[in-house]
Amino acid sequence: MKKTGYFLKVIWAYWYFFVFVLLFLLLFPFFYILLSNKKWYPAANNLRRVWAWLIFLFTGIIYSIKRESKLNKNQAYIFCPNHTSYLDIPLFAMCYQGHFRFMAKLELSNIPLFNIFFRTIDISVNRGSITESYKALRIAAESIEEGDSLVIFPEGKVAHHPPKLEKFKAGPFRLAIEKQVSVVPVTFLDNWQMLYVDKKIWGRPGIARIVVHKPISTIGLTLDDIESLQIKVQDIIENTIKEYGSK
Repeated sequence: MKKTGYFLKVIWAYWYFFVFVLLFLLLFPFFYILLSNKKWYPAANNLRRVWAWLIFLFTGIIYSIKRESKLNKNQAYIFCPNHTSYLDIPLFAMCYQGHFRFMAKLELSNIPLFNIFFRTIDISVNRGSITESYKALRIAAESIEEGDSLVIFPEGKVAHHPPKLEKFKAGPFRLAIEKQVSVVPVTFLDNWQMLYVDKKIWGRPGIARIVVHKPISTIGLTLDDIESLQIKVQDIIENTIKEYGSK
């Protein structure tokens, strides 16, 4: 019985990725057009939401979002979610209706076709090069000045032992303080149990719970406050995981 259950979970995970890729290919011409002009980037984000919604529709994922406060979609934020699964990115698209850009590791920009996002709307970070990392941060800073929000996973990678968090990196908090923009912690509660990809791959449909926390203001903070801000955000996410638990 256990072997049958595990087999069904593996089948579901491959079905998820099949749907993910198929829908992307169908939508690719529209992404190509919308990402050819910076003025159309907000529309491209809306299309990402449609893509995510269709993925969830055909794979049996229901998302439940608890918002601790109403966010201003015309205001720039730095969103800091925990990173537990490949579900995190499409699910974030459903969390915020304003314009946003993902910052992610360089490797994602090397995936054929999908790299269209990192050549346009999103920002890739080469952590192996100080020069390239600085360039990415400069682009991010300019984006904030233009009113764009950023989504930065402070762990820098999918956690090895979710829901336990990896150590947070200082980058997003330094950027938030330098630009005096609010940080919004985001907690994904169930993603790691719904889609697991490592040496093995398995998953299941169900309810994915998300908590979008209140913005944390950085007005008046200095670079001396980076560590305390980092700890505050990590504590919020850890305490939320403990409070709600996993289904």
